[in-house]
Amino acid sequence: MSVCDLAAVRSILVVKLDEAGDFVMATPFLRGLRAAAPRARILLAVREAVADLALTCRWVDGVVAPRPKEGGGIDFRGITPGGLKLFAECYRAGFDLALVPRYDFDRHGATTLAANGRAKLVAGFSERVTPWKAEGNQGFDRAYGLALTPPPGRHEVEQNAALLEALGAVADLGPLELALTAEDRAEAQRLLGLSDGPGDGRPLIAVAPGAASPRRDYPADRLAAVVSAVAGALDARVAVLGTAAERHAAAVLAAALPGRTIDLTGATPLRVAAAVMAEAALAITMDSAPAHLAAAAGVPVAVFSCHPIGGDPNHFHAPERFRPWTGGRDERALVLRPATAVPPCIVSCLAAEAHCIAAIDPADAARRILALAATTMGEQG
Repeated sequence: MSVCDLAAVRSILVVKLDEAGDFVMATPFLRGLRAAAPRARILLAVREAVADLALTCRWVDGVVAPRPKEGGGIDFRGITPGGLKLFAECYRAGFDLALVPRYDFDRHGATTLAANGRAKLVAGFSERVTPWKAEGNQGFDRAYGLALTPPPGRHEVEQNAALLEALGAVADLGPLELALTAEDRAEAQRLLGLSDGPGDGRPLIAVAPGAASPRRDYPADRLAAVVSAVAGALDARVAVLGTAAERHAAAVLAAALPGRTIDLTGATPLRVAAAVMAEAALAITMDSAPAHLAAAAGVPVAVFSCHPIGGDPNHFHAPERFRPWTGGRDERALVLRPATAVPPCIVSCLAAEAHCIAAIDPADAARRILALAATTMGEQG
């Protein structure tokens, strides 16, 4: 039996204070929530770093971003027009429901915000679901009227679907999505030199060489060897995406691929990066947000992961949890992993720098990516 009647709920606060990739993986959850609560006013709270993606989300009525207030407390910035006003109205009346679709360790205060949202019911995942959450979020279960403990080792989309089911909604395991504007697409085409036509007809490979942790970065020289082999075999151009921190990797790629690369590092907001991905025939990324942007754009994607084959499937590096979600089209995503952990690592890579991931053979990676391309290129949409 469900814990509430979503069809009768008037206001819902969804607190999603984590990273860009996590937000994209939550889009099926937001879609399913809207289907179950069509008349509710759904307010979404995100970090300002993710606001660019959340701004165009069609499943919510308003988006706000919390920020620390000088002297203590929390202030909010409205992301969507009227979002702050609507949030204030619902807060004053008291939300009917506050949801935290964050399975693992909460390091941005999402549970605290949900618990203080004056909601009749706060629901999310128990602090007991992973060892890291049990240690870092001890006592958080007291904030929840409903604290789920679903089976471990499932994809984040599946875990969020379990939260929907616990609320009496139909689980949504469909594709990721990201609403891009005409301006986003036009800017991507401008950056790629496609504003005046389709270019020279060569396919485009989008490459994102960076991740949040150095241990998840495939070494730039090895990545350049892989991309050179793939781009050469496909006679493709290469667009390099990322922050300014990835400019060194972009330079290594450019040196290995003279005349083939477009360096867009530090030049694209998140939605424009997604629009660049949408122009590509193939994406090659690390285990990071660009992998999920590519999946949302329907682009075949190869991901380098530091998590070894046979590693803990519930680990925060595990592809079982964080591989690109393709809505059932698994042939469109490839995860490249080390065959075993490199000592002293055991269940996953815990090194400060690239370590286990460096054991992935460039020639084998290029062969497998080309097999992915042969199966999927030209099938987007």
